[in-house]
Amino acid sequence: LYDFLKSVHVLAAVIWVGGAFTMQLLGSRAVSSRDPEKMAAFGQNAEWLGARVFMPASLIVLVFGVWAVFEGSWSWGDFWILWGLAGIVFSAVVGATYLGPESAKIGALSAQRGAEDSEVVRRRDRLVLVSRIELVILLSVVLVMVAKPGA
Repeated sequence: LYDFLKSVHVLAAVIWVGGAFTMQLLGSRAVSSRDPEKMAAFGQNAEWLGARVFMPASLIVLVFGVWAVFEGSWSWGDFWILWGLAGIVFSAVVGATYLGPESAKIGALSAQRGAEDSEVVRRRDRLVLVSRIELVILLSVVLVMVAKPGA
């Protein structure tokens, strides 16, 4: 059972973190194109993926990770488990309350006002910064999970 739980946990994490990395690349391409249609489409796709892929994957990572801790010989006091939980909670909250909704707003605003509108640029720059911080945190969780310091 433990191996099954860990496998599902890792596969969901690969989908989630790999998707976040890919979104960074696609977002950079959309922004550098300065094409309002591409930016609007990116915002719509980011919102769609967030709700239908990233959020479910993050919940699977959390549920199967917690279950694996109960089934395995791990302690809730282990740093790598606490870091993983903190990273998942941070990312899920930021994604659901900011990244997804803001991506949709930026996409619509960009289509309406144009890619170079000062409000579009300001929101886009803030979104990029927050999403990159989130990605760094997710990547750090992966590294800490693999290394398991103190285990």
